Amino acid sequence: DDVWLTALEDAISTLKAFAPGALVIALGLDAYEHDPLNGGAVTRVGFGQLAEKIGALGLPTLMVQEGGYLRDDLADNLAAFLTGFQTLR
Repeated sequence: DDVWLTALEDAISTLKAFAPGALVIALGLDAYEHDPLNGGAVTRVGFGQLAEKIGALGLPTLMVQEGGYLRDDLADNLAAFLTGFQTLR
C-alpha cells in the first residue's frame, strides 16, 4: 500500500497545482493483492486509505470502475473504496 499511497501523494500535489474543477477516477480494482493477474498488491485497507485521500480533495468526482476480476472479494474492495471516499467529505 505504501508505494501506492506515495504515488497518490505526488499526484495530489500535481492536482492541487493544476486546480481542476472536477476529478475522473478510473477505478481499477484489479490492483488488489489477490487479483489473479497480480498487478498491484493493494490491500482492502489500502483501497480505503487511497479513497480517503482522494475524497479529502473535496472535488466533484466521477468514478468509472474499469478493473477487477470476478472474485468473491471484489464487492468488499469496492465498498472499502467508496466508504473511504465518503469519510472526509
